[in-house]
Amino acid sequence: MPWRYRLPMVLACCLVVPVAWGATGASYRTVEIAGGGSVRVEAGVLRVPESRAHATRRRIGIPWYRLASTAEHPAAPIFMLAGGPGASGLDELQSAEVYREVAFYRSMADVVLFDQRGAGHAKPLMRCPQTARYPYDQPLDWARLRKTMRRMLAACRDHWQRQGVDLAAYDTVENAADVDDLRRALGYGKVTLVGGSYGSHLALQVMRRYPQAVDRAVLYGVEGPDQTWDDPDEVLAALRRYDEALQAQAHRLGLRVPEGGWLAALGRVERRLGRQPVDVALEHGGRTTHVVVDAGLVRLMALHRAGSHDDRHAWANMILAMDHGDFSQAARAAIDLRDLRLSRPMHYSMDCASGVDDARRARYARSPALGLIGDINLEYRMLCDLWPARDLGPGYRATVVSSIPALLFQGTWDVSTPLENAHKVLAGLRRGQLVTVVGGNHGALYNLYDHWPPMHALMRGFLTGHDVKAPARVVMPWAEAVSP
Repeated sequence: MPWRYRLPMVLACCLVVPVAWGATGASYRTVEIAGGGSVRVEAGVLRVPESRAHATRRRIGIPWYRLASTAEHPAAPIFMLAGGPGASGLDELQSAEVYREVAFYRSMADVVLFDQRGAGHAKPLMRCPQTARYPYDQPLDWARLRKTMRRMLAACRDHWQRQGVDLAAYDTVENAADVDDLRRALGYGKVTLVGGSYGSHLALQVMRRYPQAVDRAVLYGVEGPDQTWDDPDEVLAALRRYDEALQAQAHRLGLRVPEGGWLAALGRVERRLGRQPVDVALEHGGRTTHVVVDAGLVRLMALHRAGSHDDRHAWANMILAMDHGDFSQAARAAIDLRDLRLSRPMHYSMDCASGVDDARRARYARSPALGLIGDINLEYRMLCDLWPARDLGPGYRATVVSSIPALLFQGTWDVSTPLENAHKVLAGLRRGQLVTVVGGNHGALYNLYDHWPPMHALMRGFLTGHDVKAPARVVMPWAEAVSP
């Protein structure tokens, strides 16, 4: 990183305010857990410079929770890094699934959750409230869609700039510095990082920039430093793995396989709609609504629910229905897609700054996969030039080389961050191990916690500082029929 990003904290000290976020004068708060139960947490706010790249008097607030370990001799504290970017680490604790994970970690070490700058309940609490509705009864006009989205984003950008917010400061370099400042403010030496999706992207930056502060790392749904933009060929490869698995299991699952498989059927549907879009009448909002389903819309939905382990048949059933002329499921999904909303400002700041190199951008634009699954980087192409993000450059996007012990968990059915991502990241991790989760999706870590009994022993050994030998692959129960 350029020297200006490495400015030490001499301009202003970090300040930890030991009061519960949103509860003046209290040092603890009670968090209610979905499904019943509650947990008492220590809570506070970390004050950091909005920008370390240049002198600034503006401070922003990073709210955090700490759950003290119940172990007699705790291991390195565990920092959980939320994904998105934009998910709330604090709100995630209310999920029963995440709470079970945190309770397990707490039996070994302190656990810290926090909201990243610009996310969740962080201050300033930034949102883009602008919305628009693309007419349901018209085919997608990409020029019109682009114009509408850019108008909405420009309005959001201008609003926050008028408030004095330096939107360019909300990038992963600054985000990683916040993690290290929080570590120091809470009095820790080394910490363990646990992060999935964008959380893994952030963890890798912390590992590169602050190696002395990281004891070990657990990454899943891996997004490397040069993988913010998705590789269409690799996403299609993940979709093919999923398609082939469904075909192999179709009889056991009671699924009817379309001619040539589901991807072949998807291609047929898109060609048919390319010749003639379909008008579908639906009951929506108490009245009959006409929704036009066209080829462009179906490409946008090509990955919808694919690989999901809680409803593994939704993707297959929607494509099969369309192949047989029933577009009602697609039309219902299309309604949500045509209600246009923006993500949080920090999403654009983080992802547009991480960016993509010119050669990779050009290769993605030429990918034959786009003809089937559409432009999966469309949002970045449409909007990033409008946003005041500073490109972090080739050095940032280079492979992270590290000797920090790391466990990577990656699902073969993950169409958000394909398996190929993890292999590329692993190449730079000298003490890294990759567990390929056959049938696993974007939440491969949780697939293992829920369905692979040895997982807890493996993680306990790793998180308490022991050398462990992780299996190269683990097959999920629902994928056993397709595993060689």
